Amino acid sequence: MIIVTHQPTGEDEVVRLCQELIRIDTSNPGDHSGPGERAAAEYVAERLGEVGLESRIFESHPGRASLVARIEGEDPGRDALLLHGHLDVVPAQAADWTRDPFGGEVADGCVWGRGAVDMKDMDAMI
Repeated sequence: MIIVTHQPTGEDEVVRLCQELIRIDTSNPGDHSGPGERAAAEYVAERLGEVGLESRIFESHPGRASLVARIEGEDPGRDALLLHGHLDVVPAQAADWTRDPFGGEVADGCVWGRGAVDMKDMDAMI
């Protein structure tokens, strides 16, 4: 349970999004035997939909999902700006970690878990 003692900020929302992405196991051992990114892509699509953005999910292999969303700029004559990240993570063995690699725990002022510094943190910020 999260107890909020102040008005939530944009930073709070990014932390929550990062935690929730970490809790979705998207381990990629490199041979398509992992759970894939589909659940995480669907999670992101839902969050984007909540703020009125449409997105599309594509699969290069069953479960290996990519998500694309477009925000129109004010000047269609200007070049596009691409922001991108990845949702898969390197597999983690819980026994090798001092914290649950898929727990998304906040401790010592940091979000802990597989993907917290590559790349689910950036995905949450985007």
